[in-house]
Amino acid sequence: MDEWDVLVIGSGAAGLAAAWHARAAGARVLVVNKGGVGRTGATITSGGGVSVSGETAHALGLGGHPDDTDEIFLHDTIRSGQFLSDQNLVHSMVTGIGEELKRLVATGVKIRPAGRRPPGHSSGRGVHIKGPDMQRIMTTEAVKAGTRFREDFQSVGLLSAQGRVAGVAGLDRRTGRFEAIRARSVVVATGGTTSNWKLKTAPEELSGEGQAMALAAGADLIEMEMMQFLPCCLVAPDIWRGLQFPWILGPQSGVRAWLLNKFGERFLGRWDPERMEMATRDVLSAAMAAEVFEGRGSPNGGVYISWAHLPSDIIDNFTTWSKAFSADWRWEGFDMSPLVERIRAGHAIEVAPAAHFSLGGIRIDVSGATTVPGLFACGEATGGLHGGNRLSGNAGTQILVQGREAARSAAAFARRHASPEPTDDRERWNDLVSTTQSRQGGIAPVEVKARLMDLADTALGPLRTGKSLEAALAEIRDIASNALPQLSCRSREPAWNQDLTEALECIAATSVLETSALGALRRTRSIGAHLRHDDPGTDKPAPTHSIVKRVAGELVHRVEPVTFPYLAPFPRAVPLKGVSHAS
Repeated sequence: MDEWDVLVIGSGAAGLAAAWHARAAGARVLVVNKGGVGRTGATITSGGGVSVSGETAHALGLGGHPDDTDEIFLHDTIRSGQFLSDQNLVHSMVTGIGEELKRLVATGVKIRPAGRRPPGHSSGRGVHIKGPDMQRIMTTEAVKAGTRFREDFQSVGLLSAQGRVAGVAGLDRRTGRFEAIRARSVVVATGGTTSNWKLKTAPEELSGEGQAMALAAGADLIEMEMMQFLPCCLVAPDIWRGLQFPWILGPQSGVRAWLLNKFGERFLGRWDPERMEMATRDVLSAAMAAEVFEGRGSPNGGVYISWAHLPSDIIDNFTTWSKAFSADWRWEGFDMSPLVERIRAGHAIEVAPAAHFSLGGIRIDVSGATTVPGLFACGEATGGLHGGNRLSGNAGTQILVQGREAARSAAAFARRHASPEPTDDRERWNDLVSTTQSRQGGIAPVEVKARLMDLADTALGPLRTGKSLEAALAEIRDIASNALPQLSCRSREPAWNQDLTEALECIAATSVLETSALGALRRTRSIGAHLRHDDPGTDKPAPTHSIVKRVAGELVHRVEPVTFPYLAPFPRAVPLKGVSHAS
């Protein structure tokens, strides 16, 4: 088996940041990725926002108002997360981003200051780096630093020895061979779990394999019931389903569109009458889902977004000042001009919230360490930072800072510990892959994947009920017991076997969706992105963390009180002047 000091799973910006910093610390680093580097993952689809306080941005020559301090940025993030965040992680992110931006500036990457104030932020803080630009420059820098890469390697399980993580086992998709790779430490940077929902904004490969592997290895997962949904994504026609175009054109990124129910009512007046469509994402998604749930939605299961109250030349002139679209309305490779013509003609467009960002994930401390020795994690694969809601731009900040911290810790761990001996874990994961690969006459993975997506959409959408969660949890466990053991590949070809890839994704998805459903069922009160329609709403209990761990093959759920080292909830908190109260 190959042997490395630090093995990074995932080649998005978080994994690349980890790779660069681990190499800077002197470690031998291998990055493995399920697909091609720079052609998969969420970074290349990112709008490129990176939150940074005005004082830090100003000091780096990147714009920003010096009165917007790190403390104000910290408070905004904590309030937006409904005081559910691990405040030590927030503090690390807020105070650590300046160092990473300074490093990126030195590479020559194009960074432009933010020009507007997104909801929940107290000022127009932040900078923009286009997602493809960030991916390209960080890949280049990691290669220059001496990082080695292994593409098309689908990780399925972590190896362990002597009570610590000792590498990863997986499938070489190019050959169909099972392989095990030894390492002194492992950094999980596999992104979120959003591909388990039908309506989603993220790439198809984010099924939660990193979270599932960490869970199987004994790590804690935190706030797995928390999924951020992006409002105003297209639900029809099918060819455009899930596209963020209406969100980019309005109401917050573009011009001031209105959200309407089937009666033409601006229903946000019942949720946030002051900010209306400028409310934070969790409020918008909850309000939209409630309209559908209560029978006031549009024919395709969404609500309407309309620009009809605006003069048509407002839309016409949008491309002259916005950098989001070309002059002929091309966006992200799509020709959106037919939709724009409908908008200009006064038609409303059907939209709904789409799964956008995993707020929960692997539990880490500020060093990126998990509860399992030798295992570290960073980026969207982790949980605890954002609490109940993520502010715009904070994901970009998270991946850069956490990638650095996890890498430094992993490299230090590798220096202190000799390489452990291989264990029987290798055979366990080999049996999983080979049995699935050779089984005949079973269930096609695409059928199981469809069942899981239906469950995620119906029970783990922006609006939840105890009854639907109980039913979903029972069905997920039925899938785990009865469907997964029957997964089989229709193709016998070992190389590039899509059925095998999807079967392994289904196994991971079933595991993480069970943790999500269990956490959502046990969290009976609404908070942030988790809206319980059956919440009695009689009081507002103190926030608690939702933790899931696998013990002797069974999921064990527990709650822990949230601590408030930097900002306590009202009435003990004393807001700084000018700080908005994000919902």
